[in-house]
Amino acid sequence: MTDLFDTYLPAASAEYGRNLWQQYGFTFRVVKPRRTRLGDFRVIPQGQTFITVNADLNPHAFLITYVHEVAHAAVHKEQRRRGKPHGRAWQTAFQRLMQPLLTEAVFPAPVLEPLRSYMSRPAATTSASPALMLALRQTNAPVADSQTEGKVLLRDVPEGQSFQFSKKTYVRGTLRRTRVVCKEVASGRSYAILAHALVDIREQAATL
Repeated sequence: MTDLFDTYLPAASAEYGRNLWQQYGFTFRVVKPRRTRLGDFRVIPQGQTFITVNADLNPHAFLITYVHEVAHAAVHKEQRRRGKPHGRAWQTAFQRLMQPLLTEAVFPAPVLEPLRSYMSRPAATTSASPALMLALRQTNAPVADSQTEGKVLLRDVPEGQSFQFSKKTYVRGTLRRTRVVCKEVASGRSYAILAHALVDIREQAATL
């Protein structure tokens, strides 16, 4: 467990992350990237709690996601009653657990400013804060640059233009809050994709 915190969290926050794990007693796992979520909190019938976080997040995004899920564990342990998953109880727990981390010793200044703004009223996903999403993306290690070269944010793709995402071709539709409704060319089905997803527009679909 020590290796997980030292490996995935910013160095200045590793001990704090480890203390949260010890305090709330959940099983913590780092998992393969998932398209629909960055992290997850689950309670199984026997009462055990599990937290998972995607392995491909940079350390600062990983830390925010981890504490987001720990806040769910805190609400479960302290209240043990069901409410809105991202209601006031969770918001308060998330704010409390993040407060010791809101320093430049943990987050670089370009991330800290939008993060503080986001934490004033945290939402179910950081995609609700475009400024924070962009700041976190800009802190990616150079090794990630080759993976993002030639790609653009979905929100910047003109409506009606085709693009590649996860090896499939889509046509960009209308923006709905933090997601864009897009039609997959092969199946004709519509999907809501995060507006800040990185997509490839270098190759146009031959069928369009």
